[in-house]
Amino acid sequence: MPAHHSYDISDRFSHPLVDESADSLMRAAGYLSDEERADVWRACHFGDVAHIKDKRKSGEPYITHPIAVAEIIAGFKLDKDTIIAAILHDTVEDTDVTHDNLIAEFGQTVACLVDGVTKLKSSSMSRQQSQAATFHKILTATISDPRVLIIKLSDRLHNMSTLDAVSEEKQKRTARETLDFYIPFARIMGLNDIADYIELLCYRNLNPAMYTKFTDKLLQHGLGRNFQKLETSTYLQHLLQQLKLNGNVQVLDNRASMYRQFFKNRGEISKLARQYDFEVVLDDIKSCDILADYLVKEHNIADKQIQDNIRKPLAGGNQSLTLIYEQDYNHIKVTLLTKRMQEAARLGVISRDKGDVSQSVIQASLRNMKDLANAEKLDRNTDENVNADSVAIIDELINYLHERKIVCYSPKGRAYELPRGSTALDFAYAVGPAIGNIATGADINGKHGKLGNVLADGDSVSIDTDKNAIPKAEWLGFVATNKARAEILRVLKRLPDSDKVKHGYEALDRALRTYGKSITDLEPLDWQDILNWRGLSDKNELFLQIAGGTLLPQMVVSRLFSEEIDTADLNQITQSKHLLAGVRGVEVAFGKCCNPIYGDHIVGHLSSSKGLVIHRHKCYSLAAVRADNPYQIIQVSWKPNVDIDQKAHQLHFPATLRIFAMLNEEQISQAIYELRAFNIGVEQTSIKMDNKDSKTGSTLFHVVVRSRDHLDEGVVRLRQILGYPNIMRLYQF
Repeated sequence: MPAHHSYDISDRFSHPLVDESADSLMRAAGYLSDEERADVWRACHFGDVAHIKDKRKSGEPYITHPIAVAEIIAGFKLDKDTIIAAILHDTVEDTDVTHDNLIAEFGQTVACLVDGVTKLKSSSMSRQQSQAATFHKILTATISDPRVLIIKLSDRLHNMSTLDAVSEEKQKRTARETLDFYIPFARIMGLNDIADYIELLCYRNLNPAMYTKFTDKLLQHGLGRNFQKLETSTYLQHLLQQLKLNGNVQVLDNRASMYRQFFKNRGEISKLARQYDFEVVLDDIKSCDILADYLVKEHNIADKQIQDNIRKPLAGGNQSLTLIYEQDYNHIKVTLLTKRMQEAARLGVISRDKGDVSQSVIQASLRNMKDLANAEKLDRNTDENVNADSVAIIDELINYLHERKIVCYSPKGRAYELPRGSTALDFAYAVGPAIGNIATGADINGKHGKLGNVLADGDSVSIDTDKNAIPKAEWLGFVATNKARAEILRVLKRLPDSDKVKHGYEALDRALRTYGKSITDLEPLDWQDILNWRGLSDKNELFLQIAGGTLLPQMVVSRLFSEEIDTADLNQITQSKHLLAGVRGVEVAFGKCCNPIYGDHIVGHLSSSKGLVIHRHKCYSLAAVRADNPYQIIQVSWKPNVDIDQKAHQLHFPATLRIFAMLNEEQISQAIYELRAFNIGVEQTSIKMDNKDSKTGSTLFHVVVRSRDHLDEGVVRLRQILGYPNIMRLYQF
């Protein structure tokens, strides 16, 4: 270190290990001014004194942990206050230091950052409640100051790398919590570099044997991988010279992506080890386009292998142009971007450039999470009601973090993040209730569409409005976001009863007209059946239920169209009554085109011949219906928290597994034995050759399971005993 520093380096700490940690931090923080480094040194001494009695599980002085966290922060070249907050992040939680002490010593900013990462603990809270309250606090603090999240992630990174000293159970619990909450939260905030490192550590702690298996495979391929990296990066660098483009080529560490695919059963181990990622950083977008055009022509890259997210960034703000091609059985991924885009992809929400399009996408995510956090509701003293609220909100947040997202744009280019499956009406409510409530139609990518049309990633959407319009009850059947549903209900419930009756009547009539009928076509027997079904005495009560949101008009139509139940489907019809929410008294069938099972993301198709047919939300057979009659597709859901074991005798969902290996008789017998140990029935097995003359192929298992989770348990076990082949669920069989 320079000799002109303004702090006394001879002023040592309580233990040689603390001396080493502090010295290492000061080297990492060399970009700060002398005065700022002196404050960091002082914070190390303050933390050393505060934690003087504390030891880590490994026996090391506790202060070495927060100083190591601060060193990770310094790797991002962040400001002095963030580094000091990292050094002191456990003082208020674990020592006698108070919030006021921190304000007095290091200022309001440091004290607020420390408070943001301090866990909430109470003897009146269960572990689940305490965890939810802590997640909620981190979320709301991050919304106020994103530096809270980078401190928490750096803390988690260091903890995950030093879990050897704790029990195996805690290692797995910490890894699972990190994968469920911190990793997706980091990615949606654009903090991809640190998320990659933490994710690798999660896999190591979740399943060491599986982690080692893939690590060994990468070591076996090591020399070949190094050769391939050098060859491809040299080729790309020569291309830049040939095309007279100014830029540089970087080989990316793609281990997080490969391990994720391996652990999530998304590819065969030998193919995953042949994946290579490269990044080309260029001066401007025009240069990216020139290089992309050349590579597309040279390697015949298909459209589906091109992702242009420069103009329309992905959720998390990732802005780049990505090309994928195969060469000599290697999977080459080339990402083109500018220097500014590279910084945004690395630093995300803490990037210094706040005015670009990638930041607008991250801000869209923050708006959604702010709605979820519902801070006003929870900004009260901690009590049982708040604890329950907190658990429910964090459950919803974790669902949000894990669901696939799309980003759509207003005509002026403002980004709105939505869950996949969202409609134009969901977009309208994302813009704001003032737009959603008076929406009448939508222009999607310049073409006129309906409010029920499902949107795709990158769509540009303009909402048609009429100031005299109000929400319609049938909208509740196809909106996918809780925000839209809540706003529609809020308006409908405020209507006087006389208006509700009128709106209920009109909603049912519109639902019938979708199938070429009218409310005037209903016979007295039809009305009597509907009223008996709902336990009502007159039609007005039915219309009130429709307008109040407790009954979808589409469900009434489904009841009217119900015919004799096919006896072959009796088992699935019976189980649907137990598992599907809000379908009592309606004929239900399960689509044979996609074979949904309990736990799948599902939708309902109102068929005039089969009643309500349940499909997986991605079922190919619904594409034409969504385009022509989107109002025939309604959102349906499984009942949450169903006791699967208690209803085991009622639940029998068929599924087919494709194991990408030709198993011999002994392996098949062992697989059947293992599956039966999980109470998974095996109805049939068969071998499927890749082609007529091939000696390679797959093994098919036709099984019967209780739920998606039940099937996943079986798949995990099969992979373990068969040497981790890729196993795919086939939706048609």
